[in-house]
Amino acid sequence: MEKLAELILIPSPAMGHVAQMLELAKLFITRNHQISITVLIMKLPDYIDAVSGPFVDSVIDSSSSERLRFFELPAVDPTPEWSSKTRGHFVNRLVQTQKSQIREFLISQRCGVKLVGFVVDMLCTPLMDVADEFGIPSYVFFTSPAAFLGLMLHLQFLEDECNEDVNNCDDSTTLLSVPSYAYPVPPSILPMVLVDRDTWLGRFIDFARGYRKAKGIIINTFAELEIYALDAYNNNSISRSEQGSLPSIYPIGPILNQSKSQSESEEAEITNWLDEQPPNSVVLLCFGSQGSLPTDQVKQIAIALDNIGCRFLWSLRSPPQSNNAQFPGEYTSYSEILPEGFLNRTEKKGKVVGWVPQLKVLSHEAIGGFVSHCGWNSILESLWYGVPIATWPLHSEQQVNAFQLVKEIGVAVEITLDYCERNKDQPIVTAEAIENGISKLMETNSAVKHEAKMMKEKSRASVTEGGSSYLTFSKLINELLKNAAV
Repeated sequence: MEKLAELILIPSPAMGHVAQMLELAKLFITRNHQISITVLIMKLPDYIDAVSGPFVDSVIDSSSSERLRFFELPAVDPTPEWSSKTRGHFVNRLVQTQKSQIREFLISQRCGVKLVGFVVDMLCTPLMDVADEFGIPSYVFFTSPAAFLGLMLHLQFLEDECNEDVNNCDDSTTLLSVPSYAYPVPPSILPMVLVDRDTWLGRFIDFARGYRKAKGIIINTFAELEIYALDAYNNNSISRSEQGSLPSIYPIGPILNQSKSQSESEEAEITNWLDEQPPNSVVLLCFGSQGSLPTDQVKQIAIALDNIGCRFLWSLRSPPQSNNAQFPGEYTSYSEILPEGFLNRTEKKGKVVGWVPQLKVLSHEAIGGFVSHCGWNSILESLWYGVPIATWPLHSEQQVNAFQLVKEIGVAVEITLDYCERNKDQPIVTAEAIENGISKLMETNSAVKHEAKMMKEKSRASVTEGGSSYLTFSKLINELLKNAAV
């Protein structure tokens, strides 16, 4: 029997990244029977993130394909320094420590398999060095939008080849011309990961350099969603380095997290409540697996919901308590943080919960709008079901995602574009601003509702046979199988 072409997939351990990579693995298995997959799993300690580990375990337990294997890399003991900074710093240090373990794994696999490619998460590009040692082609799985990929490559080009200090950009009032964005970008919305000097030089500029070295970049987006950004890439508008042209890009999305991450009883409680609500009447407020807000801000949201009087489902999670690297947790009692009497006043029209099965909630006919942190997973999920968005970014690249949704794609209204949880001087978003945003979001027959419904159809068409992402994925598979023949 002919040997299968073996792909190694390495996700970042954070929930939003690992979920997408696991879905990518399933897609490879489904679309081509000549490919087998091994996913190398890194886990965060439970005291940092209590969600992603059990989620990964559940996916592994439910996997039935002989062509999809999982290998859990040995745990490492983090030093106190890892936890003293940000979640991203902790994850990066964890990734860096795994090089020797991955090297040993590859040595053990050298007999009997045809390794045709390494697919690393966009935050795991240092691991491409190990693939290079073994002569294995590397591909990057970019779990953010193509526009943000263009921004990273643009700033890296300015820093490395034009000797510009890009971290001064946010101090300027001049709008920035970035090839991957249709409209000039306000400096105030540049993500902290790009303008904070330690984060940019310590991590993100190296990630961008890694993207240029890859054989290809697989992006969880689709051509009809990011027309301008993908055209900029294909038309050579993105800055080329002196070292040569950019890698091939493969927009193959949307890839959605279809796996369960919650108990059936918790899920049923939420679904049963939604079943009792009229169609398009409920606004979902959810800020992602890493999202939480300070008490003063939570109270402003509660005041706004009280004043508007609309139906709502609010995923409210507790900020990390003990160190900077922790992920949010759950409140033991919502009454300790919400205004007095709020839960009683809103019990007939609203529901406050912790973690929610977001994709399932967005699929429910009762949902009419989504107040979102604008993480890319959440955006793709919302558009898959034609749900318009009100923007409230928190971290990572979410500020420019929000800008792109409102100004270019037209599927969102603005609550805020420049909110940043790492900004020590971050002003509170007032109840009035929140009211205005949610009111516009929930308007019947609004322009954003229309655009979201249109994007739903384009999203689904892209992954059906003959669609743009379907065809691009076929092209990617053919490229990988050519590697097997070398």
